[in-house]
Parts: sequence; C-alpha cells; structure tokens
Amino acid sequence: MSVRATTTELELKLPASLTSGSGSSGAVISDFPTPIAAPAPVAAPRRKYGERVRTRPRDQRGHLLRRLLLAGDLTSLVAAFCVMQLASGSFRSVDVVLLLLGIPLLVAHGHRLYHLDSHRADYGAADELGPVLQVTTLWCWAAVVALWLIDPQDVAIPRVAIFGGLMLVLLMALRSGVRAFARRQTWYLQDALVIGPASQAEAILRKLERHPEWGIAGATYAAMPGCEPSVRNRRKDDLAGNPSDEDLIALVKELGVDRVMLAPAVTQQPGRAELICGLTAMGIHVDLIPSWSDVVGARLDLHEMEGMPVLTIPRTELRPSALRLKRMLDIVVSGAALVALSPLLLVCAVAIKVNSPGPVLFRQRRIGRDDSAFSLLKFRSMCADAEEIKNEVAALSFHGGGTDNGMFKVRADPRITRVGAVLRRYSIDELPQLVNILRGDMSLVGPRPLIESEDRQVEGRFRARLGLTPGLTGLWQVHGRSDIPFDEMVSLDYLYVTNWSLWGDVKLLVRTFPTVMKGLGAY
Repeated sequence: MSVRATTTELELKLPASLTSGSGSSGAVISDFPTPIAAPAPVAAPRRKYGERVRTRPRDQRGHLLRRLLLAGDLTSLVAAFCVMQLASGSFRSVDVVLLLLGIPLLVAHGHRLYHLDSHRADYGAADELGPVLQVTTLWCWAAVVALWLIDPQDVAIPRVAIFGGLMLVLLMALRSGVRAFARRQTWYLQDALVIGPASQAEAILRKLERHPEWGIAGATYAAMPGCEPSVRNRRKDDLAGNPSDEDLIALVKELGVDRVMLAPAVTQQPGRAELICGLTAMGIHVDLIPSWSDVVGARLDLHEMEGMPVLTIPRTELRPSALRLKRMLDIVVSGAALVALSPLLLVCAVAIKVNSPGPVLFRQRRIGRDDSAFSLLKFRSMCADAEEIKNEVAALSFHGGGTDNGMFKVRADPRITRVGAVLRRYSIDELPQLVNILRGDMSLVGPRPLIESEDRQVEGRFRARLGLTPGLTGLWQVHGRSDIPFDEMVSLDYLYVTNWSLWGDVKLLVRTFPTVMKGLGAY
C-alpha cells in the first residue's frame, strides 16, 4: 500500500508560516500521505484531513470505550453471580455481599483498567491479564473477610472461589469482546501525525499499517528537514527548513489529529519541551520514540529523584531459577498439548498423506541456543521436492529475493499443497514442534529458530538472541510474522532476550491465540 498521495487526492490548508518561504521559521512540511485505511477485519472508512471537520470530542475513543468496558464488567459481575446461584441451587441473601463488593474493586482506577486503551494504541487482553487477576484476587480476600464479619460460621469459601473464577473468565472474555466491537467503529479510529525525518516517519507508518487493530486509521507525517539535507515535496520542489514548535503546534491544530508521534531524531533534539507541553495542553496523546528504543525496549524503570524524572535500565539478568521455571512450564504445557491434540495431529497426518505423496513430517536443520543445531519438526505443507526447487521460486521472495538474503518468504508459494495451505493458515503445521519443546530443543516462547543461512546474517550484539532457547512463538510471531522484515525480526528477538521475564512469556502466549486465528503473516 502506498503511503503517499497525489496532489489531486489531498489538499491541505497549512498555516501560512508552513507554506511560505518567507516565514519566520523557514519551516517545511513534506507531503501528507493518504490516511492508512484499516483492512479487514477492522471496518474503517477512509477520511481525508482536508475534508474533515472535528465535531467530536478529542478523546472520543477513550470516552466511549471506558463506558463500554464498565458496562461489560458489570455484566460479568452479575452473570457470575447468577451462574453461581444456579449452580448451587439455592439463594442466600448474604451472597449479595459478593455482588456488592465487586463493584468498587472493578472500577478501581488504581489499576487504570478503563484508561490505558485511550493512551496505548497496542493495549489488549494480554496486558490487562495481570491487573484483572490482581483485582479478582483482592476481591476474593475482601469477600471472605466481609462474610466472616457477617457470620463467622458460614463463610462459604467454595462459593467465593467459584464466583471469583467465573468473574475472572467473564471479565477477560467480555472485555476482549468489547474491544473487538469497538475496533469496528469509526469513533475508535485515531488520526496521527508523525514528526521526524522522512525515512524514520515512513518506517513508523509501515508499522502502523501492519497493525490495523491499533486503531490509527489516518497517519500523515511532517518531515523535519533540519535532520536531512533536503526533502522533496509533491507540491513544491526542494524545500528546506526547520519547523519551530509554534509552526508544528499550528499544524496539529489545523489537522485536528488525536495523536502525535515524535520520531527518534526529534526526541533527541534539545529544546523540545515547549512542543511537548503545548501538545499535551491541547489534549493530544504524545508518543516519544527514543533513538535507543531498539536497544532496551520496554525494560525501563521510571521513577523520580527530587522532581527529576529518571529512567533506569535494569541490567540483563537471566536467573537460573526463573529459567528452570520456564523449562518446567515448557514440559507441562507441551506434554499436555500433545495428549489433548493427538486426534487433530492424527487427522492432519492422514490428510497430508492422502493429499500428496511424500513424508508426513518435514525436518529442517535450525540453529538453537548457544549455536547448537537441531532438527526442527513441522507437518509437511509443500510438495515433497520443495527444497530441490527452492531456487526456482527464489525471485518471488518478498524479503530480498534470494535464498541467502534476509528471510525466504513467498506469498502464494506454488510449492504449497492444498492441505498445506490450510495448515499454514492456522499455524497447525507448527504443532509437531511440541515434540521439540518436550525434548528441550525449543521452548514455548523464545527467539525465532533460524536456518543456517539466516543465522549467518546475524552479527554483533544481535548474536545475544542465542542466549535463550528458540521458541514456538515470540515477539516476531505475535507482531506480524512473515510481514516483518528480517532486520526488524532480529531486533525483536534481541529485545526479547534482553527484556525476558516469565510473566512476559505468559503474555506472549495469550497474544499468540488471536494472532493465529487471524492468520496474520501466515504464508
């Protein structure tokens, strides 16, 4: 999808100081691309900034979504209460305490369960699993204490446990349902302005384009020519300058955007405090993307020292005890999954054998932890001689066009069989890797296991990705899989290793399921 618009497609009314070469700031704003339309399943109409007049509250997404989430939480609470009463076959008036105690806890703003959606574009069920679990646990203890105060002889802990478990499940289910509904509404969409050099701005736009679920429907960019020799503009040629804070704030007002994203080249410029303060005072969501984001990721501890905000980067530490817990989780989950999925595995094996000649399983040499090689297992989804004719389709690879340049990924690969296409669509072909996990070659969550030609392309600090066992899923898989370029995939793996935590693995597992069902990047 092109991120630029022609002159006839888009006409913006910019402040005079931005379009005039005689302005005091000498500012230059690059061409503004057509808003990124959100593809299915998110139904979003295209909106052009030049045609748009703001008639809604600036934070309409947050305003409406908070109320929908609250309604969903109250529904979960009442439904859990009713199911508990039906299951027990009796109604006790004292049980109403369970219902009443949950209300103030569910709306506890200390956990920000109703506000993070409007601030964080990528916020989802995996991120709120921990806070919801804390709220439910706190409520259970409060209910036990309240019931004990009312009648010490009839606390009914099993009823509290049933109610708490039902509430946790229904909360997560209904909140996910509310978000799925909201993401199909026009009011959920946010318009964004990315400020920075054209190269950095376009890289950010490509990420936004890959994730329509973030709800950023329209994105334009203002290039900062002070960071580059010159910027070509579709309406005027070879303009150059350095927009002032006042110019940029005027542009934001003119466009009426909901969110402003400052690229690394802008965040590291001195004297941008007035720009940030001016934008936040307007009620704009401001995202700062630091230049070192690809090194430390989210591994930051924000605190304050005498009014001075400090970002502390904890040292990378892979504790042996936590790694042992990770291995125990791998053994338990992979073993249970193999038993539970054995009928599906058998059906797949038969279908593969009937559909095309050749073995059921495909084995490929991959590079694992500490440069050790292992044989990765997958259901065969291609014709039996796929490896022999690989060079014949090398030119179709959209990550470099060769077998030794980036990743080898082909959309609509002609070597894929009819059954293989279905297996790949839902990542069922990856299920035999549960055997690799049980053996210890792989983990449930980890860096992507690379073939040898890909591993040879990884150099420098990115070799640290080999510090953890490769995984069945990971950051690369949940963020788009094959749609993500090779260099970005390697960077994601590096961030996973340097930011690793057991709870982070749990969240990635939760995020894997909706990604698999959507089939994002599955080729």
